[in-house]
Amino acid sequence: MNRDPDERPQPDGAAPDEFESIVALWRNEGDVPEWPDDETPDPVATPTDLEDPAPRPAPAPLPPRSYSPPTLPEDEHFIPPEPPPLPRLGPPALVGLALIALGLVLVVSPGWLGVSDPYGLPLGLVGLAAGLGWLVLRLWPDPPDRRDEDDDGAVI
Repeated sequence: MNRDPDERPQPDGAAPDEFESIVALWRNEGDVPEWPDDETPDPVATPTDLEDPAPRPAPAPLPPRSYSPPTLPEDEHFIPPEPPPLPRLGPPALVGLALIALGLVLVVSPGWLGVSDPYGLPLGLVGLAAGLGWLVLRLWPDPPDRRDEDDDGAVI
């Protein structure tokens, strides 16, 4: 049994005759475009196929662009300078790294140092925290040395 699509219940609960009355009121207000029932639009429509009352001229084609990257002469190229050498680790940094290493050994395998397992984890975590704290506190800047003879006074 084929039903007319207009007879289906509308989403807002309006009956099909109410819909027709709304459409009729809309048509009375002004021009309403009529949709062809049996014509299907051409998926590839050219500008001449479209019914435009004032055809527009086609835009002028853009000139072709050519790009070539700037070239350097064969003997000129950038050579970066050598990086400075890594600074030597001082005794305070070595103490912090040794505490971190000791803490890792105590956490991973405390029996290797002769410590029983129940004490290895807490001691290892304390060692890790001490080593990290030691290294972080070394980052704090030292106060400048102030002597009375170095005082420049008011600088204007």
